[in-house]
Amino acid sequence: DLVYTWKCPRDRVECTDKADLSGLGWVVFGFLMATHLLKDIINGCKLVKLSSKERQTLTDRIRFFGGGLLLNFVALFTLYTSTVYNRAIATSNTEIVINAVVILFITDADEQ
Repeated sequence: DLVYTWKCPRDRVECTDKADLSGLGWVVFGFLMATHLLKDIINGCKLVKLSSKERQTLTDRIRFFGGGLLLNFVALFTLYTSTVYNRAIATSNTEIVINAVVILFITDADEQ
């Protein structure tokens, strides 16, 4: 749900933001995303590095390279979309953490 957090009283010129979102929420969000997505990013980098080994056949090297790039793309795209989504709708630290956990749960369930 989109919530408008700015309140503008009729008797004042200034408006105030009633959002309860602070830097702590973003730090927790970053920690959750890093702990979950770092595993995929590291594995993707390992696949790309493995594709440079000459002991592999050309077909395997292409598959490792493509798989590593795809794994890194999916992990970084998840991070990007989660950040954009939370910037758009989160109004409190609790909401940003709940949104991050739900998104990570869905991506984890999708992998299995």
